[in-house]
Amino acid sequence: MFFLFGERVHGAVLDAGESECGVCKRRTHFSRVVETNYFCVFGLRLLPIEKVADYLACDDCGNSFAGGTEQPSQLPVLRRVLAYLLLGYGMQAHGSVAREICEKVSGFDYGEEELAAAIRELDAGGEDMFDLLKRRSMSINAKGVQQVIQAAFLMTHVCCEIQFEDRVRINLMGNALGVSLEFVEAAIQAVRDQRYYGVRRLLATRAGDSPVNH
Repeated sequence: MFFLFGERVHGAVLDAGESECGVCKRRTHFSRVVETNYFCVFGLRLLPIEKVADYLACDDCGNSFAGGTEQPSQLPVLRRVLAYLLLGYGMQAHGSVAREICEKVSGFDYGEEELAAAIRELDAGGEDMFDLLKRRSMSINAKGVQQVIQAAFLMTHVCCEIQFEDRVRINLMGNALGVSLEFVEAAIQAVRDQRYYGVRRLLATRAGDSPVNH
């Protein structure tokens, strides 16, 4: 007998009532979004395999939130990615650029002390960035993922002339967040369409010379 089986993600949107939205800055209605990967036979869901998404979403601004609604769930991840890239490119002295990117992409600021603390933690050998992205992906929707990728691309663009390995790193971030290469490309193109948000560039050679302001 021939059996057609596989996996399929099933999504459910539940009423989560009203709450104060940290983005809208007013009381709005929220939904709870839950997506579960199921083992299926002949297209019928039989066994849940794993939960792949669980977050609150503001019905007005469309941002996702994990637990509370003070700040969107992508914001801590976006900030961490900026600190990770700033450190990786040896641009720790230019934290103001990372803070500018955070504000322009997400609409939220990035405190100077918070950025400095993140850089120190990463420099001391903190958690693996790609593991962090995978773990946090469950609470970030497509809008949030797009912001994280845009911030990563813009930070990379600011720090260097993008080479193959730089672009691969961004693609791997997208993969860790559960999106396709096409999604990553669309997010990057949106940054280009915004004329790179007018952020100044800090270019350094691969040999590690001092950056040149442009």
